[in-house]
Amino acid sequence: MAGRTYRPTRDDRYDETGIASWYGPTFHGRPTANGETFDQHAMTAAHTTLPIPSIVEVTNLENGRSVIVRLNDRGPFVDNRLIDLSRAAATELDFIGAGLAHVRVRYLGPAHEAGTPPDRVYQANADPAPAPAAPRLAAAEAATIEPTPAWQPASASTGRFSLQLGAFSDPDNAQTFARRLNGAGDVWVESGRSDRGQVWRVFFGRWPDRSAAQTARGSLADWGIYDARIVALD
Repeated sequence: MAGRTYRPTRDDRYDETGIASWYGPTFHGRPTANGETFDQHAMTAAHTTLPIPSIVEVTNLENGRSVIVRLNDRGPFVDNRLIDLSRAAATELDFIGAGLAHVRVRYLGPAHEAGTPPDRVYQANADPAPAPAAPRLAAAEAATIEPTPAWQPASASTGRFSLQLGAFSDPDNAQTFARRLNGAGDVWVESGRSDRGQVWRVFFGRWPDRSAAQTARGSLADWGIYDARIVALD
C-alpha cells in the first residue's frame, strides 16, 4: 500500500504508542477487511498488521480514557498512523473534533469469528502514561498466580468446567492479562503446549456444568472479555 509492505502477524507482546485517527460516514455499511459490515456506531477499529478479528485496548494518552475495541479492518495507510478507530470509539476517547490523538494500543488476544463488538463505554485511567514493561518471569513462576478471592460459585474448588480467557506465548503477557482481572474472581495461569510451542493459558473460575460456566461467561463483558471459551478441566 502506497509503496509500503505490511505483513499481518500475531504479536502477544504488542504494546505501542502512536497517532490514532477515525473513520465514519464515508465507510459506514461497507465491508471490512474480514468481511464484516462496518458500523461507525460500533466499537471497532482498523490496524495494518495485528490479526483480525482480535481485541485491543486503546488509551488516549492526552486525557487518560481507554476503550476496548474489536479489530476487524485494515488501515490506516497514511502518515505512519497507528490505528483507525470507528466514530463511536473516537467519541468515547474524546477526539472527534481534533481528528487525531496520541494513543497507546495493547493487543489483548484473538476475538471469536462470530463475535460482536464490545459495549460502547470508556474507562477513565488515573495514569494515562504507558506502563513500564513487567520483569520477565521464569516459566514456573509465571505458571502460578495467586487467585483473587472474589465472586465465584460455592463449588469452585471441585468444578469440572472453566473459562479459558487467553493463551500467550510469553509468560509476562499472561501475568499482565490475569492481573487485569483482579476482583473478577478466581483467575490463574497454567503452562502447556500447543502447535506453536509452549504457551501460558489464563483460566477463570470452576463450575460444575457448562450451563453455569456460560452464565459466568456473560458477566465478564464488564471486564472487557468477550471471547472466553468453556473448557473441561482434567
